[in-house]
Amino acid sequence: MAAADALHTHAGARLLSSPMQRCRETADPLRQRTGTSLQLEARVGEVATPAGVEDRRAWLAAQFPWRGGEPATWDNLADEVRIWRDNVLACVRSLGEDTVVFTHFVAINAVVGAALQRNETVVCAPDFASVTELAVEAGVLRLVSLGAPMGEGEVR
Repeated sequence: MAAADALHTHAGARLLSSPMQRCRETADPLRQRTGTSLQLEARVGEVATPAGVEDRRAWLAAQFPWRGGEPATWDNLADEVRIWRDNVLACVRSLGEDTVVFTHFVAINAVVGAALQRNETVVCAPDFASVTELAVEAGVLRLVSLGAPMGEGEVR
């Protein structure tokens, strides 16, 4: 409900969501309010866990250190993770109309980092259902505003 309340002025916007259930559930109140259909888009889905990783949570904490610690950079991640990031960025840059995207912590960091021209994997810590606004101008990402920061929490 919080995201729908914050986004109620975007009634004419296209709605795009990661296929993951929690993103669809966050999008649903806005979809219901606006009567707009929700388009599922795998390119804004969760970050891919590289083959051979047995403990996803430990891998996420090491590669995306949202609680502080040694910053990780996109350059040092597995090829499939960098390809995933490139796909997220290509999707967002290709949006030609006002679009509300329901996605994940790491995807938000990938887009915000690109907009800020930063290579760290974590540049912000958006809270659940917070709203980060970006603009795409001639294929270039620009940060308009960051969503509310995460309090105590965990990337899932």
